[in-house]
Amino acid sequence: MAKHRLFLAAPPGTDRVGFRARVLDQARAFDAAPLAALSVDLVDATPATPPWQRPGEPVAPSEPAFDAVLDLWGEGEALDEALISLGPLLHGLPHASVRVAETVEKDELPRPVGRAAGVKFLSLMTFHDDLPPQAARRLWTHHAALALRVHVGMARYVRDWVVAEPPGEIPVPRFHGIAELHFPSVQAMTERWFDSEAGRAAIVHDVGHFLARATRLYTTEHVVKAAP
Repeated sequence: MAKHRLFLAAPPGTDRVGFRARVLDQARAFDAAPLAALSVDLVDATPATPPWQRPGEPVAPSEPAFDAVLDLWGEGEALDEALISLGPLLHGLPHASVRVAETVEKDELPRPVGRAAGVKFLSLMTFHDDLPPQAARRLWTHHAALALRVHVGMARYVRDWVVAEPPGEIPVPRFHGIAELHFPSVQAMTERWFDSEAGRAAIVHDVGHFLARATRLYTTEHVVKAAP
């Protein structure tokens, strides 16, 4: 089953809270019958002291790069038809549209229709320019075992390798992978992102081998159609 992700940003000068609510309403009204699953991630303000911040990294911008993320699962033809149907929603909006190869590393969080528990963190990752794609993918795959051991508070961990890059101009640096860490509560995220300071150091060291920069989104997930 294929997966597609749409990242939407409100037009400049738009009420961003209202825009996010409208995207969710439009997704709920969308005919998702041909799809296997559909969810909407609404982007929240980044925490003042995000636990994922690496030493020396620039402070996250005050306004997130995107306001909503639509996740669609289904057969290739169904996804293509759904994207055509969503065309009016995308028209005129700063956005990125990517087809991904999904690897679910951990899934211990029930996600029925409605607002999913806790918070969902997305990292749109750009790998080092001098790193061949095959090497980047291998290093990231190897990193997954460390992430599962150190990020003890997360209940769901997904890695999306971008197989069709967004064409043209997008409002963020071009990205090659998307990491998804879903925590069952804000407390689990803030207090149990790392198992220890040694674990934090190990993660920072390891991601330095492949990660050049990342656009990060702190979201809440709303399941419109649950996976069977």
